[in-house]
Amino acid sequence: MLFGTDHFNRANIWLGLCCCIAAVAYLPVLNNGFIADDYVILQRTQFLQTEPLYLYQVPPENFRFVSYLVFGVLKGLAGYQAWLFYAVNLGLHIANVILFGRFLRTLIEDEWTVRLAMLLFAVFQAPQEAVMWLAAMNETTLFFFTLLTLLAWSRKRYVFAAMWYLCALFSKESAIIIPVLILLLDWYQHRRLPGKRHLLLLLPSAVFAAIFLTTVSNNFMLTNRSYAFGLQAIPVIAVSLHRLAWPWIYVVIVLAWVKTRRLPSLPVVAAYLGLVAVMMLPYAFIVYQTSLPSRQLYLASAVLMTMFAVLTKPLRGSPILKVLVVSFVGFNIAYLWLRKDGQFEERAAPTTQLIQMMRRQQPQKIVIRNFAYPYPEIATATTLAVPGWSPGLISTEDRETLCDGCLELLWNKGELRYDPIVGK
Repeated sequence: MLFGTDHFNRANIWLGLCCCIAAVAYLPVLNNGFIADDYVILQRTQFLQTEPLYLYQVPPENFRFVSYLVFGVLKGLAGYQAWLFYAVNLGLHIANVILFGRFLRTLIEDEWTVRLAMLLFAVFQAPQEAVMWLAAMNETTLFFFTLLTLLAWSRKRYVFAAMWYLCALFSKESAIIIPVLILLLDWYQHRRLPGKRHLLLLLPSAVFAAIFLTTVSNNFMLTNRSYAFGLQAIPVIAVSLHRLAWPWIYVVIVLAWVKTRRLPSLPVVAAYLGLVAVMMLPYAFIVYQTSLPSRQLYLASAVLMTMFAVLTKPLRGSPILKVLVVSFVGFNIAYLWLRKDGQFEERAAPTTQLIQMMRRQQPQKIVIRNFAYPYPEIATATTLAVPGWSPGLISTEDRETLCDGCLELLWNKGELRYDPIVGK
């Protein structure tokens, strides 16, 4: 045979299908602009050229260095052309689908389950922010290095695993759960307790701990009390888990029961849900929301889609399963195209409209009233996208602030535009 065995050919055809479907699902993002925090990251990449340790002044951004590195490289190649940034992040998602399949094959012997889990994860819209918002690229990079770590560890390449773990820690601080995942992996595969090989994980963990402790007093997530350890994590995980599972997990359980008159194995369901909760745990201590934002569900979604694929086993060979899978894929793609893409364009409107306005004006002092975002740095950083403008020309002061001779703009949330303030 030209490409080897039939099994190899079918596996590669399926892999190509999953990659194509993932690309189609998120294709609308390629014509979107930068959104909010994207401009702050782009500005900070400029600071890093002269102050390589700048991110240590704004923790926990120092633990998201990988995405800043990606931003910096892409900015050097394409400037403020957002399409390339989105294409790279979409490419990361596709790479994650591929790695996800490879890792699942080390855990699950059933090739059918592996392939279905890959397909479901490729199009699942619940963690859409991780792909459709560039500032959330730290989630796709975290997933990438997490899978590399687990794959290397499962192949007994422990030094490489420690290296990828270090990269994951500087993709996002939530990578600190990777040692827990490795312990679970060892127990699942070999029923082994921690041994000398696990000491290799101590060095990256110690580096993380030292940096975290020395910068904790400036960590805005802690100083502004948006993140605090407490029992509020329990309802946050519960609500997030329900929202993530709704309605598909419930649907497949009902369909399997209708066909077999049996409910799924409780230990299996509990194991998967427990692992989903572990993936959520680093994010669960937020205090400003009752559930996790979609970007923070990227890792958890991979586990949940594996559970989905496992639960469909009683439906194999029936038309019901084909209808279910086609409905899942079709719904998620349509939801991303028809609803989520428009929502992200709306989220980008305050900065997109500001840039369009600056391109029509000569550089001058501007004061924005009722700015859509809470951080003025977002407004000032957008000026770097327009030649001739500088951050000092934009202000988002309160209405009482005097502004003699400057242009005052009011953000019109309903019309998604800036209206000049006249008759001051």
